[in-house]
Amino acid sequence: MATEERDDGALSILRLQPHQEIEVEQEDQLPDEILRCRAQELSYSDFFWLFMHKNLPVIITDVSNNWECQQWTTTNTLDVNCNTGQPSLHRSINFDYLKTKIGNTPVPVADCNSAYFNSHTKLELNFHDYLDRWRSRIESETPEVNSNADTASRDNLYLKDWHLAAQMPGYSFYQVPKYFASDWLNEQLIDQGRDDYRFVYMGPKNSWTSYHSDVFGSFSWSTNIVGLKKWLIMPPGEELKLNDRLGNPPFSIDEEMLDKHKVRYYTINQGANEAVFVPSGWFHQVWNLTDTISVNHNWFNACNIAMVWQNLKSNLAAVWKEISDCQQMDNFEAHSQTMLRASFGINYLDFIELLEFIAARRLAEESAATKLLLFNRYTMNDFHVQYDLECLRKIIKTMTEDQTIRNSSLPLHSRCQQLLSQLEF
Repeated sequence: MATEERDDGALSILRLQPHQEIEVEQEDQLPDEILRCRAQELSYSDFFWLFMHKNLPVIITDVSNNWECQQWTTTNTLDVNCNTGQPSLHRSINFDYLKTKIGNTPVPVADCNSAYFNSHTKLELNFHDYLDRWRSRIESETPEVNSNADTASRDNLYLKDWHLAAQMPGYSFYQVPKYFASDWLNEQLIDQGRDDYRFVYMGPKNSWTSYHSDVFGSFSWSTNIVGLKKWLIMPPGEELKLNDRLGNPPFSIDEEMLDKHKVRYYTINQGANEAVFVPSGWFHQVWNLTDTISVNHNWFNACNIAMVWQNLKSNLAAVWKEISDCQQMDNFEAHSQTMLRASFGINYLDFIELLEFIAARRLAEESAATKLLLFNRYTMNDFHVQYDLECLRKIIKTMTEDQTIRNSSLPLHSRCQQLLSQLEF
């Protein structure tokens, strides 16, 4: 078995192979259904070209069997697998183990029973208090305890966007699957000790995430540790059918709404130890059909960096439109970039700095005797490094030709030119 295929915590190589394009004249490249692939049978290179490069979703099974956080769950009953129809052991939350491993730290929580400006109301609870409320909810749902309980009045609190890996760097409760290890976004943020895009989600049955597409136009991956999720997900462009007259998306969707507007969409039933790969620009909504815990990342890399750049440009245009009556003010451009960072998460300088960081790492990789590690366990083969560098060259060349960058009073164009000169060899 190739080194890349190992999943025992040892060093692994991301073996990207040259892609052989097969030209097929086909108007619609979208699949009839989202594929479900076993991790033992899907190579990194196949995932890269067939799904990530083509911006198509996939479900990968058996990705978290050996993660430490499997101990966050406990086996108690026999159930039926929703996808295979085969009997399987039902696992529930091991609240006591979670309390022994993780302190009573403040955690971000969304109230799924309350909306505030088109999002769930946010609050902060201490972790152990959240677990106690969750366990009490489960006990109240037991028929023997309270058969007349008012389900509408119960807590529906969803612990979301928790930076647990950053808060507890010594606690290796999961390993990034090889498929998602080429991650330019978190590679920079983790190295520089900044807020990253690695999250833990924990929520009771019927908690949910509202309709959205992912930050920056990034990829995302979500691996269920325990529980069952239902996804409604649609390819880019379909979301426009749901926007109101002002171009605003709905807060929540369902099959009836999607069918009424003739939206093309897919339904995913995600079980435990399965990872869903969400491509760039695919709008989706997710429901927890049972008590659920998942690990999630947002990220981008060579495959979707051009999409992130286009989203960055579009969001700057939106900022300009919003403050068009202020164009004569001093420092209008700098103010626009500040607003862009506030609304989008990054601005042009942030984006250039990220590209400079990745370029420096990949250029050093070419001559380094010791390869750099991604997520402390992965290295790239030479072809992967070269592919990253080629994609960096293309995006930087595109940026040097952009009129906003060329006309900027900020050092955008000069930095792009300097970076391009380093990459053109």
